Amino acid sequence: MQTDKLQYRRLFIALEIPEDAKTKLFAFRDAVHLNVKYRWEVKDKIHLTINFIGDVKEEKIPLIKNVIDEVLRFKPFFCQITKFGFFPKTGNPEVLFAVLQVDSFLNKIEKFISERLKNFDILADTKPYKPHITLLKIKGKTEEGFIEAFTSYQFEKISFLAKEIVLYESELNQSGSIYKRLKTIYLS
Repeated sequence: MQTDKLQYRRLFIALEIPEDAKTKLFAFRDAVHLNVKYRWEVKDKIHLTINFIGDVKEEKIPLIKNVIDEVLRFKPFFCQITKFGFFPKTGNPEVLFAVLQVDSFLNKIEKFISERLKNFDILADTKPYKPHITLLKIKGKTEEGFIEAFTSYQFEKISFLAKEIVLYESELNQSGSIYKRLKTIYLS
């Protein structure tokens, strides 16, 4: 699909991670490995993607915002960050992430949003939904012991109440991506 910057915008819907949970997660990450050679995700960009929409025509953004409003029917729910993991699990990993144990409400919200978006011919990510928090996108090989250090590290589970859902625009540039909030709702 050819994208004209004036007509298409790159969007995703995410669960915002509370600041105190992000602070604890970064402390555990830093306890395992703090190396400046890696471009770690910055704290401001840490989130849990619910639906990656991708490039969408600008005229459909109001419809997506309406779908976000409909998510208000759901209640806040608890999540736990439990350990570190890698995608793919074998070979050279491309992503270091934090594993989440989530309430079934998250799966219901993800399914609800996906079905509603399909009604407007907006197809979200078709891969099976696996909740995770990306910490590092790995370019090339990691240093010896890097993977083992993270996969064997055990930390106290980080529990938090999930209640903030955000529609983000992701603008890609040479230094990475910049996220802009387009709509925020609070589950209650």
